[in-house]
Amino acid sequence: MNPPVDASSLPRPLARYTPDSRRWRRRVAGLAAVGAVLSLYAVFAIVSGVKSGIVYNLLALLFAALTLLLPVVATTAVFAPDSGLTRPDDSRGERPVETLKRRYAAGEIDRDEFERRLDDLMAASDDAPDRSDADSVERSAGRRATRDAELDSAGR
Repeated sequence: MNPPVDASSLPRPLARYTPDSRRWRRRVAGLAAVGAVLSLYAVFAIVSGVKSGIVYNLLALLFAALTLLLPVVATTAVFAPDSGLTRPDDSRGERPVETLKRRYAAGEIDRDEFERRLDDLMAASDDAPDRSDADSVERSAGRRATRDAELDSAGR
């Protein structure tokens, strides 16, 4: 994949609707190239046919337009820059805490944000509808201890 580019400098539809995966870009470009060749063949078949009329002329015009448009689509799909947007399948199969630690270690989020998100993750994993207040106090103490251990393991 190409390195992420500032999406504000690109035409938004081009960056938004072009796939970031090289495999999908090649597939789109290949389909567009094959479609261009087939539409050129259709134009020659219609024009060289014995029959004529408004329907045949409109079909020839449609396939001629596709013959000119599809190579542009293929070129755009191959050379368009990445959108820079993260996709849901970009998580690398990590658990949420691992992702949070990686982002904190990379400097993407600060300590306060890391602690807040870690508390949210711990609270989400500990949710149970029928626990008493004593259990909630023990849980919050356990979350603080776990959070401190996570901070130590993150190296900051």
